[in-house]
Amino acid sequence: MFPTDRIFTIPEVATYLKISKSKIYYLVQRKEIPHVRIGRNVRIRESDLVKWLDMLKAQPVLFR
Repeated sequence: MFPTDRIFTIPEVATYLKISKSKIYYLVQRKEIPHVRIGRNVRIRESDLVKWLDMLKAQPVLFR
């Protein structure tokens, strides 16, 4: 974790990624997006989010 690492809530991540909150909750439920649970609250570290996005960018796209 970086000293200046921000902690995001689900609505903040949804705004940052420009996708719905329900999609973020779905990704959390499926453990597809890195997150931390504090009781019932879900938080996502900015550094983890950036690493996750970089990992997605590196994956090849498969067309059906």
